[in-house]
Amino acid sequence: MWNGLESAATVAQVVGLDVGGLISMIGQAARTARQNTKDCEHLARRVGMLAELVPRLQDPEARRALAGLDGALLEAHHLVMSCQRKGFTSQLFSASRMSERFRDVDRKIDTYLSIIPVISYIGIARRLDGNPSSRSQSLLEESGRAEDREFTLAEIVVATNNFAVVLSDDAESGTKVYKGKLHNGPEVAVKRLNRTRRGAEDAFFKEQQILSPLRHDHIVCLLGTCADDGERMLVTQYMPNGSLYDQLHGRSHLSSLSPVTASWKTRVQVLLGAARAVEHLHRHAMPLIIHGNVASSNILLDAAWAPRLSGFGASVWQAAGVTSQAVEVTAAASYGGYADPEYYSTGRIKPASDVYGLGVVMLEVLTGQPPVVSVWDEAKQDVVAMTLASFALPTIQAGMLGNVLDRRPAPQPTTWQQLQPLQLVANMAARCLCLHGDNRPAISDVIANLEQALCLI
Repeated sequence: MWNGLESAATVAQVVGLDVGGLISMIGQAARTARQNTKDCEHLARRVGMLAELVPRLQDPEARRALAGLDGALLEAHHLVMSCQRKGFTSQLFSASRMSERFRDVDRKIDTYLSIIPVISYIGIARRLDGNPSSRSQSLLEESGRAEDREFTLAEIVVATNNFAVVLSDDAESGTKVYKGKLHNGPEVAVKRLNRTRRGAEDAFFKEQQILSPLRHDHIVCLLGTCADDGERMLVTQYMPNGSLYDQLHGRSHLSSLSPVTASWKTRVQVLLGAARAVEHLHRHAMPLIIHGNVASSNILLDAAWAPRLSGFGASVWQAAGVTSQAVEVTAAASYGGYADPEYYSTGRIKPASDVYGLGVVMLEVLTGQPPVVSVWDEAKQDVVAMTLASFALPTIQAGMLGNVLDRRPAPQPTTWQQLQPLQLVANMAARCLCLHGDNRPAISDVIANLEQALCLI
């Protein structure tokens, strides 16, 4: 961590304060502390975050918000140095006081850590005022990088109230997502990987590397990570309205009276946003990305009901110059009704695999049914499981969409004028679900179809 502190002079120059030397000295003192070593190491890590964030500030007015930082760092340095000098007896009698001093200094450092992303964002906005066309994307990219942090396990435990609230639990991978709130910051979702699962370490770093540079209105934003004490966690934006799956099939307290339940317009808007996220991955990300697990449970909804694509654990970078690439067929690829038949049978993934998953999601939105449905088998005289594609596509292709259409947005039989935009979506879903990937539409065609349907609604 401390190899980067040779840039102390840069820190001092950017901020206009003599803090660079203090940051370096705190790191050196923490390494040789004899007492309160864990407290010293924790404080040193927090100061190290400042060393990474401070040089990003370019606006002179923003630097004024850091007045007093040198004083806080000086206090931190004195405290860490005292842990080298105190003997056992002295430490025994002052343990409580020392702990309180560490907490007090940590609170001061945390204040600066919390305001730096904000003042950095303001500075970016000020610099971009003369170029409105690039303002939105640049704000997202630069402010996103400023917020990308390394969290300690202690910070995550506090933020999640010791992992009290579970947002989702993936039994297949053993990962859980918890609700949290950063100190003086936003609510977050913390994805905790199962440390005992084979390949968890590689999956963590791969998902981090794929998600970290992505900045798009319909892709969930990575705020930071935790790789402390053997833990592997990703910290992302919290989506208060859960997932599209929750709204359509899941928790009743989320789906009752929500616009996703009650409005065809909102449903198509969600599909359109998700499709635009996939398009960004396929055509604009650097490098290009295949998501690998497009599903309604990975389409999250923010406070304004706008969709955000998540769940990048199965994602891969697109190989250059090939139409498909060999990857290990994961359990997720054959699970839950989203399996692309071509990928599952050949072990080769392509962008068309994401289009197939989106086609299943389109059927979920139209029918209100989950990706796997239970139906009565007359021959077996029993209830059997069937994929939604197998259940709904024959009816749609026979021109009888009304027979499988969800009645919640429109309880009464719909007129042809009302049915026309939904028929457009249904026809596109059928194309997305072609068995051979080369016969599926490009994601740009899916977007054009959904835009037309939205205009008709």
